[in-house]
Amino acid sequence: MTPAALRDLGRLMEARKARDLARLERLASEARALDAELATLAATAVADVASGEPLPPGRQAARLAWIDQRTAMVRQQRAALAPEIERARAAAVQSLGRERALDRVAETAARAEAARRTSRDEREAPSGGT
Repeated sequence: MTPAALRDLGRLMEARKARDLARLERLASEARALDAELATLAATAVADVASGEPLPPGRQAARLAWIDQRTAMVRQQRAALAPEIERARAAAVQSLGRERALDRVAETAARAEAARRTSRDEREAPSGGT
């Protein structure tokens, strides 16, 4: 493979890596937001009890039911997101590995090209003894 082709392939690999890492970060950010919402819901129930403000029993039951329902829904979203995060993580790791492998190939090709030039220059150099 020519150095120019390797550079072109390197740019493509870099773009794929950036895409895969951006997707992983987006999903991780979404997971963090869901985790924060779960923490807020848990804190809301505790804060209601700690406030000491008496709510009518029907209203208190409705609020707790809403918190439980919302918590279940967020947990379900979080659970559905987990395999997607794992797939994105695997794709990002693969992209990073491919980029590193391509870097090694490019390095080897550059060294081989330098060795060929040196060998050619030595062959084509005028003889110093005649």
